[in-house]
Amino acid sequence: MKKLSNISILFLLLAGLTGAMISCEKFPVDEDGLLITERGECYVSNFQLLDADYQSTLLGNAWIDTTAQVVVAYVRYGTDLTHVKPQVSLCEDAKLDPKITGWTDFSGSKMSFPYVDGDWTAAGIPNEQLGVRVVETGDFPSSALKYTVIAGDRVIKKTYTFVILERPLQ
Repeated sequence: MKKLSNISILFLLLAGLTGAMISCEKFPVDEDGLLITERGECYVSNFQLLDADYQSTLLGNAWIDTTAQVVVAYVRYGTDLTHVKPQVSLCEDAKLDPKITGWTDFSGSKMSFPYVDGDWTAAGIPNEQLGVRVVETGDFPSSALKYTVIAGDRVIKKTYTFVILERPLQ
């Protein structure tokens, strides 16, 4: 009985390895060791900026416009943007170019913007209307950082502009 059990385990192991090899042939691997799939989705789903203490520097959530391909992040007045660690979440199987490998200078992405009543809540969090107005202007700093999202199929590529707004002193 034990011999039969060992043969069954060996058969299952070989079947699993064969299935894995067939799967790898169907979906090749790119230069980064990531699977190239048939997925065509290509977008940024979340954005975060961490300071030297690995604490978030953002006020609320970043505004991400996947149609205009713009990410608007909001930081406290006086935030040092020369040494931050960005974290960009992407859709499944996508990758980012250039890769983010460490600390980054986002000071070139900082932009001035005229605020109106209602842009900020009483708690100091940006309202949705602010992100919409920023994207509608399209007047971003020429030095704003840009990252390209590459879909799982490695064919579709979308370049996102990342801009930073500093909350005014109150």
